[in-house]
Amino acid sequence: MSTSDTQNKTLVRQYLEAFNDRDRDRLANLLAADVVEHGIHDELHGVDEILAFLDRHFETFPDYAGETETMVAEGNLVVVRYSVRGSHEGRHLDVEPTGNTAEWTGMAMYRIEDDEIAEIWLEENRLDLLEQLEVVEPPTHLRI
Repeated sequence: MSTSDTQNKTLVRQYLEAFNDRDRDRLANLLAADVVEHGIHDELHGVDEILAFLDRHFETFPDYAGETETMVAEGNLVVVRYSVRGSHEGRHLDVEPTGNTAEWTGMAMYRIEDDEIAEIWLEENRLDLLEQLEVVEPPTHLRI
C-alpha cells in the first residue's frame, strides 16, 4: 500500500470518527468546501448542506452509530463497507417514529483531493431498514 493510500484511509477514518462523535467542526475541516455527496438522498452540495442533512438524520436516529467493516484505498479513492445501528425516534421518509432499533449495511466511496474529502457516493440497504421500521413486509421466500 502506498503512502497516499495510507494517508487517504487515515483521513476517511478521521471523518467516520467525527461522524460518530457528531463533531461538526472536525467534519467541516475534513470536507472540501465544495464537497458533493451522492446517494441515498438528494445530491448534497457543500459542507453546510451535508451538516444540515446529518443534523436531521441524528434527530431521527439520535443514537445512530456506524462501524467500519472493510476499508480499501487505491489512488485518490477510499471505499468503506459499514454497518450502522440506530433507534428510530423521529420522522423518516414519511414514517412516524417507531422506537424500533434498526441495523443496516452500506458502502461509501470517498474521493480525496488536496487532503480533503471532495466527493462521496453512498449505497445502503434501505429495504432492510424499512422492514425493521415495519413499513414493508419482509419477503417470505425469494426465488432466484
